[in-house]
Amino acid sequence: MEAVLALLVVALGVWRIVRFVLNVGRGPDLSILPRIDAEFRTLVVESEFPEFCFDGSTAEIVDERQEGEIDQSTAVFTLHRVRRFARNAHGEYFFFISEGSGKSFFKHVSHVNAKAALGKKYVAPQLVRA
Repeated sequence: MEAVLALLVVALGVWRIVRFVLNVGRGPDLSILPRIDAEFRTLVVESEFPEFCFDGSTAEIVDERQEGEIDQSTAVFTLHRVRRFARNAHGEYFFFISEGSGKSFFKHVSHVNAKAALGKKYVAPQLVRA
């Protein structure tokens, strides 16, 4: 019985090593990233105030965070969600979060909150003098 148990433990170890070796060259699974980027780049918000308009195709991404998990047996990172802070041409900040499902969350962010969230990446809007 102990020999069978030892053999199973060795077989499990060999199986995990084989899985790890086969997946080492695979790299991270970022398969949802193109969908998320398409959601962001095609996002357009109109407003009567030009500073609150947003066009994802021209917006500057100030900060991006990718959230996911690492499979312990294969060491492969799988992307689940992307969070972005972006700035429009008027210097206004917006927050975008998506899981690539087409149901993203998007909102304007006040400068106070943008400064708190972005730290050194925050740039104050330029005042236009007449």
